[in-house]
Amino acid sequence: MNRRTLYLSLLTLAVSACSTVETRKQAKGEFDYVNQDVPQALIVPDHLNQPAQDSEYAVPSLQASAGPVGEQVDIRAPSLVLPLASGSRVDEFDKTAQIWFDKIEDDSDLQQVVVTAIENYLQEEGVELTSKQSTQLESDWFHQQTKSGFWLWEDIETSESWRFKYSLVTKPHGRSVGLNVELIEYQSPKNGKIDPIEQERIEMAMVNAISAQIDYEYRLSLRDQRLARANRKVVTMTEQQGHAAYLVDYSQEEFWELLPEFFEKYNFSVTDLNESKFIYMVNYERNDPSLWDGIWGEDVGVIDLEDGSYEFHLEPKQDKTLLKIINDQQEVLSETVLENNFDIMSSALTFD
Repeated sequence: MNRRTLYLSLLTLAVSACSTVETRKQAKGEFDYVNQDVPQALIVPDHLNQPAQDSEYAVPSLQASAGPVGEQVDIRAPSLVLPLASGSRVDEFDKTAQIWFDKIEDDSDLQQVVVTAIENYLQEEGVELTSKQSTQLESDWFHQQTKSGFWLWEDIETSESWRFKYSLVTKPHGRSVGLNVELIEYQSPKNGKIDPIEQERIEMAMVNAISAQIDYEYRLSLRDQRLARANRKVVTMTEQQGHAAYLVDYSQEEFWELLPEFFEKYNFSVTDLNESKFIYMVNYERNDPSLWDGIWGEDVGVIDLEDGSYEFHLEPKQDKTLLKIINDQQEVLSETVLENNFDIMSSALTFD
């Protein structure tokens, strides 16, 4: 069973385990104590001394109550909201939402992410929306079905049904969205009412199911991004004003920040830089790999350049960067040199 199947089973497990097997709500053993008469206090004649009494273990008298007793007492632990999705949290001091989701992708509309997750979860369950507003959605009926009989006489019956309202709360800064789930309608052939504990458990299970759906969709998005990066050609050959250059699929500022990693790894030492013009002045010392580098997997390859000083010029081209390399004779490296080093440079200048 994968994570998504497990997560999206939370609601089903919660309601089926609690509603179809009543004994799971009850303590084990007999409940004869419910019918026991309360013993009367010992009556001592007035002419005799009253026995000493220790009040340390005295049970206080209880007011008459219509609360559950015996088999009617639900002994299950309180249900919990599980922050399953990345960036999700439960704030015990902020009761405006049962769960909060913080933005982890800057280019996404967080409120729309939550709404889409709700819609996708309902679609998976075969349930439609009956109402959709900007911050509030209502679902059609979820049905809990049970089987009775066997083989040719098997029958499927609806034991319970629920309808939910999903409300969203957005922080003023827009980077946090809260979710509340409310059970707005309940139907059961046996009992038209649902006790508060059972209602809370079902609402919490639905919150957890939505949180799991958001987590699943985050993971799908992350997988798609990785595939896109894996299939992207970061470095290509190009020409600028008659000179050969590398065209790198990073913005100028981003590529400027990434290049020191490349220099350190491939035996370039930075001797000077001009940040306003985006120029690195470096010194290159060729270092052919040893036998041990190959054995220990530390052979990163060698750039086929002569030892000496070079300048790396970064020029913007739309949302990418042109990289021109100039030697100590102030000559732009030829197309032949760049092509000979293309395989190692395309790998070395890919930082994802």
